[in-house]
Amino acid sequence: MAQNLVTQDDINQKEQTARELVKKKARISSLAAALPIPFLDIGTDMKLMNDITDEIEDVFGIDHADVVSTSDDFAVRAAVTATSMGSEFIAKRVTPYIFSKVIKGVKFKRFNIVNIISLVVGAVISYVLMKKLGDNHVDKCVQYLKEKESL
Repeated sequence: MAQNLVTQDDINQKEQTARELVKKKARISSLAAALPIPFLDIGTDMKLMNDITDEIEDVFGIDHADVVSTSDDFAVRAAVTATSMGSEFIAKRVTPYIFSKVIKGVKFKRFNIVNIISLVVGAVISYVLMKKLGDNHVDKCVQYLKEKESL
C-alpha cells in the first residue's frame, strides 16, 4: 500500500499559496472596515475568517478537525469579533480624540481629515489583525503536515 508522502517543497508551496490567500482576505477585511457602514466590519470579518480557514485547509488538503479543536474555533470567533469591534472603536472614538488633542487647528475639521484618518486607521488595524489570525491558522496547518510527515 503506497503512502501519500508530502515533501518539504510541497509544504512550502502550499504555505506560500495559503499566505497569499490570507493577504487577499485581509485586504477585503480592511476595505470593509474603511466603509462607514455600521456592523459591516464585524459581519465581513466573521465571514472572511470562516472562508479563510476553509480555503487554507483546502490548500493543504487537510480536514478542519485535524488542526483545530472546538475551543480553538470559539477563541478565533471571539478574537475576530473583539478585533472588529476594537478597530471600529479605535477608528471612531480614539483616533479623533487623539487627533483633536494633537492638532488644534480648525482647518482640519473643515476638510473632514479626522474622519478620513479614522477610517484609514480602522482599515489598517483590521488588515493587520485578520492577517495575523489567518497566518496563525497557516502555521497550525504547516505544523500539522510536518508532524504527519515525520510519522
